[in-house]
Amino acid sequence: MAPRVLVVEDNPVNLELVAALLENEGCGVLLAESADLGLRLAAAEHPDLIVMDIQLPRMSGYDATRRLKADPVTARIPVMALTAHAMRGDEARARAAGFDAFLTKPIDTRVFRETVRRFLGNRGGE
Repeated sequence: MAPRVLVVEDNPVNLELVAALLENEGCGVLLAESADLGLRLAAAEHPDLIVMDIQLPRMSGYDATRRLKADPVTARIPVMALTAHAMRGDEARARAAGFDAFLTKPIDTRVFRETVRRFLGNRGGE
């Protein structure tokens, strides 16, 4: 069975790009345009990996990841931060919130694929 990845991203262009990259890796993709929907999908679908934007409307990716890591149902799902925030201290703040990886936009597709493969092991499609 193909690994499933939940993408939480409010920008439609970024959502489409990340989904395409994941599909090219042989992943099934679940999409959420808000943190609230992402939390509900994570609890219901138990994806193998979550790719989370940090700057989301109503609830930040930081807060959503804290909630994921505090919930026994979703605590063990790895969460990758994907953000335009690349200032000094942003990665440390993301790690403190519970993110397992920190990637910046614009997306370096090679680094993105390598990071996804690291979390999914050999479950990808290549």
